[in-house]
Amino acid sequence: MRAMMGRIYLIRHGETVWNRQGRLQGQLDSPLTLTGVRQAEAHGRKLGALLGATALPVIASPLGRTRQTAAIICDTADLPYEAVQFDERLMEITLGEHDGYHGWTALDRDFPEHAVARQANPWHYQHPGGESTEMVRERLIPVLDELRAADVPHIVIAHGVVNKIMRGIYLGLSEEDCFALDRPQHGFHVLEDGTEEFVLSMPLESA
Repeated sequence: MRAMMGRIYLIRHGETVWNRQGRLQGQLDSPLTLTGVRQAEAHGRKLGALLGATALPVIASPLGRTRQTAAIICDTADLPYEAVQFDERLMEITLGEHDGYHGWTALDRDFPEHAVARQANPWHYQHPGGESTEMVRERLIPVLDELRAADVPHIVIAHGVVNKIMRGIYLGLSEEDCFALDRPQHGFHVLEDGTEEFVLSMPLESA
């Protein structure tokens, strides 16, 4: 069997209440919806089918929605939740004062000067009290280096923006191509040998 050293199963948390409402969560939290719970269960079942009796290490963002997703995945895939390592470097990008805002349309309407600045330099724009995409990239690079150097595969449970940036780093994408990546919750990505593969956990119409 081909060695799996450095393989990464990269999973986004399940749908949350604020996801459904279109709110900008950042590092604030809202619980999983029933759809989000089902997505996490589907990820666990798919991982269980792929891994069999192999218990891989799991690392996750410490935010509530990723903790909830990790607990469901571990329960479904028969992985020990108490062994999950929570790494603050995997936390979602924070918009600072704008975490929890009611969507980009509302934010740009209420703060047009910030919209202009963000559109002029999206990769390096930093919301008041928040992070830029580049700042997130810088905290993710050592995480990815550690995972690629690992002697076993890992399951990583994080967030929409964080996962896009991690995939962009891994694949060597430009800033523009990184921004264009999707943020699925009905499946997950497997990163290996400098490439990625999307694994469908549940039909999109059921997600």
